[in-house]
Amino acid sequence: MRISTPLPEVSGKGVLRAWLRQSRFFRFPRKLLGVSKGKNRSCVCVLDGWLRQVRFLRKLCVCALGAWLCQVRFLRKWGAFALVGCLACRGDDAAKPPAVIEVGESAVLDVVALPQVVQGAATALPPLSLGEVGHAVQPLAVACDLDSQNPSVVIEEASIRYRGGDFERAHACALLAVDLAPQAVAAYHLQAAALTGLARYDEAQVAFAMALVLDPDDPETLADVADFYINILPPKSRDASLVGLQYARRGGTRAVNGRRFDASLQARLLLLEAEALNDLGQSETALSRAEEALELAPRISGAEHERAVSLFRLLRFEESEQSFLRVLTQSADDAYAHHHLGLIYERAGRAADADAHLLRARHLAPTEFAVPTVLELPEFRAELERAIAELSPELRDLMRLVNLEVEDLPSTEDLSASEPPFSPTILGLYRGLPAGIEAGEYTIAPPRAILLYRMNLARVAHSRADLNQQIRRTLRHEIGHLQGYDEDELRRRGLE
Repeated sequence: MRISTPLPEVSGKGVLRAWLRQSRFFRFPRKLLGVSKGKNRSCVCVLDGWLRQVRFLRKLCVCALGAWLCQVRFLRKWGAFALVGCLACRGDDAAKPPAVIEVGESAVLDVVALPQVVQGAATALPPLSLGEVGHAVQPLAVACDLDSQNPSVVIEEASIRYRGGDFERAHACALLAVDLAPQAVAAYHLQAAALTGLARYDEAQVAFAMALVLDPDDPETLADVADFYINILPPKSRDASLVGLQYARRGGTRAVNGRRFDASLQARLLLLEAEALNDLGQSETALSRAEEALELAPRISGAEHERAVSLFRLLRFEESEQSFLRVLTQSADDAYAHHHLGLIYERAGRAADADAHLLRARHLAPTEFAVPTVLELPEFRAELERAIAELSPELRDLMRLVNLEVEDLPSTEDLSASEPPFSPTILGLYRGLPAGIEAGEYTIAPPRAILLYRMNLARVAHSRADLNQQIRRTLRHEIGHLQGYDEDELRRRGLE
């Protein structure tokens, strides 16, 4: 059963009227507008009424004011209430959102948050999608199983419950904490962490957004937000990695410029940068960030692993091997370390070692490393011919310009043909100049060829049908390079 605390029945005007009474800033404008206290009116309500009369501004309602307030440092807390009031302005039949909670100084968590970035802004407030409404409501004190009205005690209980893996109880205690202390950032932070543990990601997004509204420069909150986007929020995507990278960089700046330098926090933020950069194919910079993290905190979990991944993608296989072996001395059951060592040994021709590590990785993480869908070479070629036959006549004509090759793994020579090099796990490669462009007198270009890598394709497919689809998608991607498209253009066309 999910627990939620409904907000009181209140209109958007009511929220703003209550806010206005507390604000000296608007007392003088109220008098100018001739609005007296006796009439229980406010200048903001007048503005709200005017906005509703203007056709193209109706939807702005209180949202515009709330968003503006959130950008003004000393009015941010009122901006959050105005945004909640905006939801109430949507109509009498609109569902009222459940209360959300804060995160702050007293709880240091190793989990994450989820506000969204708008046009590169690192702490922009996401849409207030407050999760499901209508679940049975249980009294907060009963749900938390704690008889205390002290917010610090409740926050500490939520933190203990969270660390113990009791996410339902941690969430209930965080809700109680925010009810007792609505400005406590720690309560929102704990709520978001508990919701993340419960896989209720949309609700976690709102709780973390509230934490950032109340304290947008807190490096610990920013670190958890970055971690959420980079490592937790499903499905994993390029956009999520970009968002997480911006939060990690913002948090790193705040950590360096803070009053007290926290080496472990700064190292964690550098590691998060490295993880995002590796996901985005920027392994040279990722390697630098991972090594900076290790220099600040030599025992930080994950930094050696990320360094090894960066070295692997930069084709520095011997260094990567040693780095992954160090990871296994610290954590013998690291499935990703076993998997990468298997790939390194496969390239080196050490079949027995490769099979042992790849099998160990599948045993430790069967969902991540499924049994490869391997086709023998004649069957693979036959499937590739069927994929070509399904192309449009125009693309089949283009295919006459290139050689079509199948290899088990990409050669180091092909991988290092670009700068930075291609990852050893690529599925295909286009070699040569685009169609319509010929080499000049002083230009040397290899013959045009499309290569598909049989073993790499086998590892990303979870079934024969999946493999057939991957073959077609990879072929279409490489034909895109033949047509002259770069990676960004192919991504925009859905051929990433």
